Amino acid sequence: MKSIQQRPLVLLDVDGVLNDLKVLRGTPSEDHDYVPSHGYRLAVPKYMPGLIQWLCRVAEVHWCTTWRQRANDELAAHLGISALPVIDDGTNDRHVDWKARAAHDVAAQALRDGRRVLWIEDFYDDIPSDEMPEGVEFLDTAGYPEVNQVLDPFTLPAWLLALSDGQAA
Repeated sequence: MKSIQQRPLVLLDVDGVLNDLKVLRGTPSEDHDYVPSHGYRLAVPKYMPGLIQWLCRVAEVHWCTTWRQRANDELAAHLGISALPVIDDGTNDRHVDWKARAAHDVAAQALRDGRRVLWIEDFYDDIPSDEMPEGVEFLDTAGYPEVNQVLDPFTLPAWLLALSDGQAA
């Protein structure tokens, strides 16, 4: 496995990325696990634990979510991963406006270290590219209306998939 300095940095959201909001608003799906956490119920596609475990093997992953540290509670255990570092601005703001500001310096340092940075979020075409350092790449899970608008291995960039450690994403 590559050292953390060589591995890309991935900023990972929860709602609309791991938590399938379309399924929560519609008909329950047998293709999803329903995970209780902090009084909420998340709809997580059954393939997601394996995908996130793989992602954690090939990249340094940080939560960048309004769930903040709570993402490390029941959700991380369900995904079968250890607690991840959390991007946090120190407030309890439930809006997403704070994320770019809070993630900026972490992303800038990774880029200075020669690492790639990918932010996976349901941006709904409102990508904060002007608020992040040049070179940060964005994956907008809300930009795939033909799927459930969650992270899917087929939407990951080719360069990330090429980092596979011999196991499929």
